[in-house]
Amino acid sequence: MNDYIPILLRNESAKRRLVSVEFPVIEQYNRDREPEYRITIEPTAEGLALNYKLKPAHNVFEVKTSLMAGYPFIPPETRVITALDYPCPHLLPGQQLCLWKQGSTRRTSRWDPASFTVIFAVMAAWRWLACYEIWKQSGEWPLPEAR
Repeated sequence: MNDYIPILLRNESAKRRLVSVEFPVIEQYNRDREPEYRITIEPTAEGLALNYKLKPAHNVFEVKTSLMAGYPFIPPETRVITALDYPCPHLLPGQQLCLWKQGSTRRTSRWDPASFTVIFAVMAAWRWLACYEIWKQSGEWPLPEAR
């Protein structure tokens, strides 16, 4: 994993966070998962992409969470690769999940780098997908909008 550091981050404190916080929590997450549900990491031109599958209820979804060069001060961006029904509540263009605040941008999101790791983003994606499956069955989004 250390090979990815120069691609994602250019300052020392951000590098230390990746090595001391983010990579260990990803390894811990993967430790208890079946191989097909583990997070894999790949470098991108903008930073890192975490690729994984989630199964909140009946369906398996392929998901990608991107960490850009300003991470953790810029929140991760999560997209569902599996085709979703559109229009759908809380789904932004390009199948990007609205995880931090409805219609938010990176500047107005509620992402808190002091409190959250990328695994929080993975768990938020799982919760979003669980809501999506309920919405498909009932027509109602089960959680209130973020304010």
